[in-house]
Amino acid sequence: MDRRSSPTRTWLIIVGILIVAGVSAYFVGGAVGRGAGTRETADAKARLQSAQARLSSLDSNNQLLKADVWTYRAAAALDSRNFGVANEAVASAVASLNGVDASAGGVDSGALASVKTEAAGVRISVATNLETQRAQLMRLADDIAALSGPSATVRGH
Repeated sequence: MDRRSSPTRTWLIIVGILIVAGVSAYFVGGAVGRGAGTRETADAKARLQSAQARLSSLDSNNQLLKADVWTYRAAAALDSRNFGVANEAVASAVASLNGVDASAGGVDSGALASVKTEAAGVRISVATNLETQRAQLMRLADDIAALSGPSATVRGH
């Protein structure tokens, strides 16, 4: 009878050791995994913040480009003697300029404020000679383009 219980006892001891090893590996591995998870979470947060800053920068540059397009649309409408459409386009350009975040877009805030004031002062009126109003729109377009400059290009691609 002793012979029979000896292999059973051996198997029970082996199973017990395996259970203890498995439980300890689970808890020790979990602690290591939690540490790695914390690092991965911190890395993911850093990547998210970087992506959000990049998105904000691109959005500001997009607003500048939209303001530029609206200014040219205003000039085209002026050339077609669509004075109401030209004024609406100028208003859209002003709205786009107001959507620019100078710090996120890497734009000089003083220059941006100056261009916003310039754009807000543009009033298209019915006239026989459109040259002065057209010149005013072209100056505004040049000033907007100067703001966007090289920062409007997509960096890193």
